[in-house]
Amino acid sequence: MISGLAILLWFYFKKEVIWPTLQELKRIVVTGLFIFVGGNLFLVLAEQSVTSGMAALVNSSFPIWIVLITRIWNPEERISNLSIIGILIGFVGQWLIFYEQLYLLSNGAYLLGFVLLFVGLINGALGSVYMKRFPVKINSALNAGLQMMICGSVTTVIGLLIGEGKKITFDPTGWYALFYLVIAGSILGYSLFVYAIDRLPATIVSVYAYINPIVAIWLGLVILNEPISAKTLIAIAITLVGVFIVNKGRATSKAS
Repeated sequence: MISGLAILLWFYFKKEVIWPTLQELKRIVVTGLFIFVGGNLFLVLAEQSVTSGMAALVNSSFPIWIVLITRIWNPEERISNLSIIGILIGFVGQWLIFYEQLYLLSNGAYLLGFVLLFVGLINGALGSVYMKRFPVKINSALNAGLQMMICGSVTTVIGLLIGEGKKITFDPTGWYALFYLVIAGSILGYSLFVYAIDRLPATIVSVYAYINPIVAIWLGLVILNEPISAKTLIAIAITLVGVFIVNKGRATSKAS
């Protein structure tokens, strides 16, 4: 919500801004409800009871859901067979990174969290395909800002209604993390995601889900000196091969 407000203030004081029509605003709200309320909120709730590894394992299937939903809901978007093969290879790489979390599925205590993860994943994929299927002709950052402001407000109200306002603390470390996420995760990260969706097939954009764990592993090595096993290196290599094939499939499709 803070990120959305900051973006909207920037555009409010900027000259010659094209604001959305009422029809476009409805599309923006629907997209935001799918991605932020139905997707991110469910993910955050799920991670109260499941591990980050389990969340990463479930979310690694995001590109697969994008392909399935696109085939059904937005068949006009061409998906080459080579790109589908690349997505499946990338998923194998992700599975190798996180498969050790699979044993948690046998624990009934994680069942609700797993269901929330699964529902949130599908909602996020639906929102991404909807945004591609029903585009709006405004600046990508403004689109992202409106989604974050409107739907972030919905999430905030939900949090206050269930009593989470009492849990707010003033630990400086937490506020530093919040500030970082406002700038890097939301203003930059989500705005760039919307920009990419505007200009690339949703299936291509979805492979960011394969890159995130690789970046996290690299940062863990550089910042926290966390070791990387041979198995993880093999998994990363397989994932990158999958991503390369996805992009190769897009290039082949464009050439034809």
